[in-house]
Amino acid sequence: MEHHLYVCNKDSKELARHLLFRNYLRNNPEAVTEYEQLKNELAKTAKDRATYTEGKTKFIAMILEKAMK
Repeated sequence: MEHHLYVCNKDSKELARHLLFRNYLRNNPEAVTEYEQLKNELAKTAKDRATYTEGKTKFIAMILEKAMK
């Protein structure tokens, strides 16, 4: 797959979560490094896009929990 497009309504809770995650990463370079390492490992080992996405879920949930505090 060359492209993956994800669209959210501007007032959606999902967009708010994406922005919260993005903003946390912008302010925490160590989290960016961790996320980069995780994504690189998943790119090598995941069987498909669904497995790749599932592999990021725990990390993303952890970051969102930190960002909401």
